[in-house]
Amino acid sequence: MGEFPPPSHHHGDPAASLRGCIDLHMHSSFSDGEMPPEYLVEWAAELGLKAISLTDHDTTRGLQRAIARGRELGVEVIPGCEISVKLSGGTFHLLAYFYDLNDEGFEGTLRDIADKRETRNRKIVASLAEHGMPLTYEEVLEEAGEAVVGRPHIAAVMERNGYVTSRQEAFDKWISNDGPCYFEKDTFGPEEALKFVREHHAVPVIAHPIWLNRGGLDKTEEYLKQLKEWGLMGLEAVYPDHDEVWTEGLKEIAKRLELIVTGGSDYHGGKTKPHTTLGHGEGGGFKVPGELLEALRKAHEQAAR
Repeated sequence: MGEFPPPSHHHGDPAASLRGCIDLHMHSSFSDGEMPPEYLVEWAAELGLKAISLTDHDTTRGLQRAIARGRELGVEVIPGCEISVKLSGGTFHLLAYFYDLNDEGFEGTLRDIADKRETRNRKIVASLAEHGMPLTYEEVLEEAGEAVVGRPHIAAVMERNGYVTSRQEAFDKWISNDGPCYFEKDTFGPEEALKFVREHHAVPVIAHPIWLNRGGLDKTEEYLKQLKEWGLMGLEAVYPDHDEVWTEGLKEIAKRLELIVTGGSDYHGGKTKPHTTLGHGEGGGFKVPGELLEALRKAHEQAAR
């Protein structure tokens, strides 16, 4: 067992007890997280979490390692993945839970998405050079190691080369969705993504709905209705970026639309998200109740029919 950061108190209130709670959204070094899968499981065990889901971006390569460590420590590790989906002006993220680990079709499609991600990444690197910040794609690959290459790895190289003072500055000034060096990934549209997840008998859940940028809860609900018609089964209402108004509002929307509610910290690591810790999110009493897992299991039973 390793050394683990103290709970985040970014929102000021004392950390809540996480005994018997869950965390269904986190990233390892196989995508844009900083720590290996085993570390996340060990930390979850230390916190008293009964279940977690490793939801790396467009890859499941770290999952078997997480499951193996979870069996040793008594932490259930639920198969998960965060899939990039095209949206006007950028992308949104769809969480897929309880897919079959032996489903080669699911894995093959994720590899195709990863290939398209590389094309986008190379365009970003070329654009940075045009803006006076030359770096090589080999540097980015070296930074990523065995992970799926993403913008955080490009940001890390930018910081190391002295073009920015932090990874956050790299995003804010250059490679965010509205940045001058940003390019969209060629990936699923919403209807296609939901069809893909449902065809593979997994449970599709919209990640951090506040980031859909629909303009408020009412317009978000309108869009979620459309996604429900295409196969959406849940929404991530419990999320560090959601204040009480958004959290409770999304729970009410979930009731009206007969969607399940999930939640997670979206932990990446101290450099990428310095105020977020596993399970606790950004503090302020944040936690994901363990009883939400039962609804997710029932949704999986429905999806598997």
